[in-house]
Amino acid sequence: MTTSRKTPWLLILLVALVVVAGSSAGTYVYISQNAQADDAPKPEPKPQAPRLVTIAPMTVNLVNERDEQSLLYVGFALEVADDATQAQLQDYMPQVRSQLLTLLSGQNTSQVITPQGKAALAARILDTLKQPLAPQQPEPAVLRVLYTDFIVQ
Repeated sequence: MTTSRKTPWLLILLVALVVVAGSSAGTYVYISQNAQADDAPKPEPKPQAPRLVTIAPMTVNLVNERDEQSLLYVGFALEVADDATQAQLQDYMPQVRSQLLTLLSGQNTSQVITPQGKAALAARILDTLKQPLAPQQPEPAVLRVLYTDFIVQ
């Protein structure tokens, strides 16, 4: 009689061990498949093309140390951070050009012909263009000033 009472408990214990082993094996397979999927090389996202606002070339008079007149012919492309800034600069282009003409006409010929002078001028242009173009407008998110034309004569 004692052997018949032990048989169901052994059977239940054996079934429980099989269930635990199956569950462990299934968990192992699931985790290893996810680890392989994570290790697979992911395609690199394509770099986003810069958002540019082109400003038509302009010509301004410059003065040098000897009070001689010179001309600066310059064109720009402005790299902006978002579409809203791009649209804002397009909408306010007359104000942008006016600010740039005013800034450029106050430059000295001997300063703008050097690479350092061009970089300093680009920094001043960037500072000027980061100011709000109209009341109640956010500051434009201008990232860089890129020269497309630059001739001093």
